[in-house]
Amino acid sequence: MRIFSVVFLLMSSICFGQPLTLKIESITSKDSLPNEREFKLKYYVINNTKDTLHFFLDTKSISPSTGGSMSQCPYYKIYENDTFIEVGQIFSAKGTIISQFKITDADSIMTQEDYDRKEIGYLSELYKTPNDSLELLYSQKGMDAIHEFVFKKYYQLEKERKSIPQVLAPNEQLECTSTFYWDKNRYFYKEPIEYYLDENAKHFFEITLVCLKEEFESHIKPEVYEKIMKLPNFIKGVFVSNKVEINLKN
Repeated sequence: MRIFSVVFLLMSSICFGQPLTLKIESITSKDSLPNEREFKLKYYVINNTKDTLHFFLDTKSISPSTGGSMSQCPYYKIYENDTFIEVGQIFSAKGTIISQFKITDADSIMTQEDYDRKEIGYLSELYKTPNDSLELLYSQKGMDAIHEFVFKKYYQLEKERKSIPQVLAPNEQLECTSTFYWDKNRYFYKEPIEYYLDENAKHFFEITLVCLKEEFESHIKPEVYEKIMKLPNFIKGVFVSNKVEINLKN
């Protein structure tokens, strides 16, 4: 929630000779459903130095600039013509935890228990957990306990994944892609901000990467934190991309 204060504190690192360049190559869109637009973002993170650089970067997602400051993914901003608009979470991702579960043989589902056991089988395979263990948990505590286990497992795996720093060789370019969706809603309200996206205006998209170091001490494994503190080129700073037009018209 305090990204802007973190950005302010790190602004002193934005000076001559930026070690990284953040460059948006393209952002394409298609209307896959009547009330949904899919966007595909392609961008590069470029090492401008002759050193091997280390930093945290989650390339799987993006977050609104109003999000929490401890995210490892880039933050996005939306501009209407030349004006930044603080609309918050305008975009969404899909299928992050269990929403990808789908029934393919609906005729076999006669009761809620049948559905639950199908989902348990799916989660057992997805999270490489013995099916018998999940079945026992289900019989003892029900489906809520299964979902609690899944969320803990998911965030455990996420923490492990995010404990791995990104490494860029001298002058290397890292190609990144991200897919996200807009439900075509134009009206946004979150007290005290109220906004309506003008369908006739031009809109532009920009991303910012906030590279932190000591701030991640409680968010990553202790042995990883100890290791990165010893790295000579584990960088900190704020890196802002170019702006590109994004299709938010009707």
